[in-house]
Amino acid sequence: MEAAISEFNRKPAKGVEYLLSNKLIENKASSVAQFLKSNASLDKVMIGEYLGQHEEFPLDVMHAYVDSMKFSGLKFDAAIREFLKGFRLPGEAQKIDRIMEKFAERYCADNPGLFKNADTAYILAYAVIMLNTDAHNPMVWPKMSKSDFVRLNTASDEEECAPKELLEELYDSIINEEIKMKDDLHAAKTSKVRPEIEEKGRLVNILNLALPRLKSASDTKAESEKIIKQTQAVFKNQGQKRGVFHVAQQVELVRPMLEAVGWPLLATFSVTMEEGDNKPRVVLCMEGFKAGIHLTRVLGMETMRYAFLTSLVRFTFLHAPREMRSKNVEALRTLLALADMDMDALQDAWTAVLECVSRLEYITSVPSMAATVMQGSNQISRDSVVQSLKELSGKPAEQVFVNSVKLPSDSIVEFFDGLCTISAEELKQTPPRVFSLQKLVEISYYNMARIRLVWARIWSVLAQHFIAAGSHHDEKVAMYAIDSLRQLGMKYLERAELNKFTFQNDILKPFVILMRNSRSEKIRGLIVDCIVQLIKSKVGSIKSGWRCVFMIFTAAADDENEYIVESAFENVEQVILEHFDQVVGDCFMDCVNCLIGFANNKCTSRISLKAIALLRICEDRLAE
Repeated sequence: MEAAISEFNRKPAKGVEYLLSNKLIENKASSVAQFLKSNASLDKVMIGEYLGQHEEFPLDVMHAYVDSMKFSGLKFDAAIREFLKGFRLPGEAQKIDRIMEKFAERYCADNPGLFKNADTAYILAYAVIMLNTDAHNPMVWPKMSKSDFVRLNTASDEEECAPKELLEELYDSIINEEIKMKDDLHAAKTSKVRPEIEEKGRLVNILNLALPRLKSASDTKAESEKIIKQTQAVFKNQGQKRGVFHVAQQVELVRPMLEAVGWPLLATFSVTMEEGDNKPRVVLCMEGFKAGIHLTRVLGMETMRYAFLTSLVRFTFLHAPREMRSKNVEALRTLLALADMDMDALQDAWTAVLECVSRLEYITSVPSMAATVMQGSNQISRDSVVQSLKELSGKPAEQVFVNSVKLPSDSIVEFFDGLCTISAEELKQTPPRVFSLQKLVEISYYNMARIRLVWARIWSVLAQHFIAAGSHHDEKVAMYAIDSLRQLGMKYLERAELNKFTFQNDILKPFVILMRNSRSEKIRGLIVDCIVQLIKSKVGSIKSGWRCVFMIFTAAADDENEYIVESAFENVEQVILEHFDQVVGDCFMDCVNCLIGFANNKCTSRISLKAIALLRICEDRLAE
């Protein structure tokens, strides 16, 4: 047993394999879970790493581990304290995500009715851990206030969020008493992990997911004044020692210097770009723009960073291709390089950057637009610029989307929001363009592995845009949007959903809205076909999504098109006869309402009679 423990504390998976192969414990997930809970010699860090793994057996062990705990009657923070006594949270966001999802499911099962669903408990669990790290980490300043905590955990739909009184109580509890795990210091000493402060800094980065915090103007001003005073004091003290050169050790000392020279530098670069096309000078200006954007990002100088970025965007001249010159191509090249190498610097400027990519695609893909570039210039110069634009529209522009997987959580939401904004503008054009709509589908695939907390924020942006696109007056555009929704739904349903969660339902809600509001038979028929395909491909994975499925079929039951009614009913019948146990839980009343809708359909009495018969079958099955 000692050898197994030693192996586990070095490599958890190998340790468990040693235990099972030597029959030291039963080859069952519950037995391994009990071993992890009861053996005090195990490294708490390694337990957390093992529980966070995604392979089937470790995942079963984690589920058994959490299910063996009892949270009945415990306050939320007390439950988390109890939960985290036995292990340290692992160092990857996806691992934390799996563990906190299971905790939320278990807490809701033990305390029914406290939250509307497990999603609320899941988000709140993240919020509590983030607050704990924020409040007791000296690296984080300014600290989150009680009003900030309440505001950041209050959704637009009040039914979906925790009560204000609970949030305030949680805040006070965490501020007054840090969540500490038993043997925390021992684990830090005996395992190969960072010191406590560095560990907390890592957690801040991981957990800053759904609760973005932006410094207010007063915070920034106060911080700036503090740094300036510190700098003045340093220079004053240095002045007393003649002939001694002092090397600045703090990056913050750069900020007041950049505050003094940044705006004149920006003006110099801008005037130089406007007045000439001298290549060496243009290259120097581009280096200046890149350095200015990078420094202002590192130093948190948001206003100046945004000014540098928007000036660089303006110098691409993609909004006025007739006036484009080689210097404008260099500005575009620099912007795309920033999007590749310094993505964090773009932040709130993503909309402007993505608009440039959209304009670039339009200019290079439409011959009539390419012909307008550099009108009035000689043919050689024009051909050179057009060729450069075509090169930039290839891999450099594509990398903007491919690299979206590298963006931190707050930035990826801004990226999606910006691309939705550009897509909405493209759809207003004549004829409508779907370039950015297509890119939305692509980057959704790229970012599908993000934790559910982040994906929920992304989906809240995407869903509204796909509803608008699916309602487009051009039927081809609407059908393209709906088919894109089907692809995303199919991909997301590959992810397992635990009990009491409702995100599948959120994923399928756009179909419900479009089905109810569309006046086009083609669109309504396509929606039914999409849902039928989803059911046939992912029937074993659907949980909360059944609610939306029945809502869509209920809307189909009221349709005047007989094909739509028959197609929907055929699949409802199959679901009830073959998968009744899957829908009998939270979605049973939705199923009944759907059958009542078919019993009252306007197209055929044959389906009405079949629906009534199915209602009786449901009654009999429920009685069993």
